[in-house]
Amino acid sequence: MGTQKQQKQVVSFILNGQPVSVTVVGRRSLLSVLREDFGIISPKNGCAPQGACGCCTVLIDDKPQLSCILDVTRVERKRITTAEGLTPQIRTQLASAFVRAGAVQCGYCLPGIAMRTVNLLDHNPQPTREEIAADLKPHLCRCTGYTKIIDAIQLLAHLRQGHELPAAPEGGGVGTRLDRYGGKEQVLGDFRYVDDIRIDGMSYAALRFSDYPRALVKAIDPTPAMKIVGVQRVITAADVPGDRYVGLLEKDWPVLV
Repeated sequence: MGTQKQQKQVVSFILNGQPVSVTVVGRRSLLSVLREDFGIISPKNGCAPQGACGCCTVLIDDKPQLSCILDVTRVERKRITTAEGLTPQIRTQLASAFVRAGAVQCGYCLPGIAMRTVNLLDHNPQPTREEIAADLKPHLCRCTGYTKIIDAIQLLAHLRQGHELPAAPEGGGVGTRLDRYGGKEQVLGDFRYVDDIRIDGMSYAALRFSDYPRALVKAIDPTPAMKIVGVQRVITAADVPGDRYVGLLEKDWPVLV
């Protein structure tokens, strides 16, 4: 039997206020189209396609949705808003509130949380801590424990009501809480993690694990893989110089670093 030809389809929608179109082949998520076709990096891929972490949250017709589990064909003629498309005032307020409240650590989850926060405050300008916590349920944060994030959202609500941002501590002595360096870029999704780096002519690598977790690998024949269209190189441990054994107590773990 021959392989079935994948269907090609043109999808048009409004992205951050601008009409755009994209030609997709087969099934593709909105997240992959935003990142790979339009260079939008604020929605992060934390668990795709599981839809469990909330890092990829965007606003679709002003409602927060997970872009990693949504087929791009479902957004035909809809309005998509990412952190890049928020107004300068909202971006400044968001970044300032989260940084001043100390809600930024690794920052990977924050662009998705920021988009849900915008939606929450648009519909509930002064939410309680309990209401904020309930609204954050679709989001996983491994760093903060959420307390500071809730603080930040309440601070943002005050800013949107016309209040001033609390003054930053001065002096920088021991125990002083300073604004996190680069924190504003992390909140807005402008900070580039490894998955956000794009270089002209860049190649992509993929790990291939053994089908048998306790097998003794005596030899690797890359010939079949090299026949696949697009494969440029098969890299094994033999191609990596130096000592490849690592470990905590004993350096007895052979790994390909």
